[in-house]
Amino acid sequence: MNSTQRMTTDAKNASDASARQPAGVDGGLEDLGQKMLGNIQDALALSRKLERVLESVHQKMLERNITALEHSLETQIQLLNMLQMNGALREHYLKPLGLSPDQQGMSHFFSLVNQQPANASTVNRQALNKYWVQLEGSANRCQQINSANGRLLARLSASTRKIIALTFSGQTAATYDQNGLTVNSMAE
Repeated sequence: MNSTQRMTTDAKNASDASARQPAGVDGGLEDLGQKMLGNIQDALALSRKLERVLESVHQKMLERNITALEHSLETQIQLLNMLQMNGALREHYLKPLGLSPDQQGMSHFFSLVNQQPANASTVNRQALNKYWVQLEGSANRCQQINSANGRLLARLSASTRKIIALTFSGQTAATYDQNGLTVNSMAE
């Protein structure tokens, strides 16, 4: 079962479970903890894939490989959509507890899980926290790479505008040899 199928199945199961069992019941929190662990692991896998795609986009922009860039951008959009679905599912899981899927809501969720007696809990609290911290780190790296891609895109756009302006202005552009000396190829 892939991440998307699991998210859809989990959303239905969470809806069924919340109708049967009120939030805050130990069994409900146990089940929720297991679902959240799977959700966070899925989000981490998607986020790491997104990191690689964003790095690939950067390289393809540098190479000006438009065809490959378009393919990478399509993949990027698919991953972002999957991450959005994953986040919506996490929000769905937390809603019965009155929690939001942001940092504050997640902190409160972790404190609820940690308040459960250790011998009564099957949720691997350390794994839950570890994967969440890794997900936050991956999300931060994605933001950094995306910002770098935005800066690169702005430079490439400015360069393209200058080339177009020179092309239509009638001015001859200076060309340079391998030593950086000005060469006027038109005069030769």
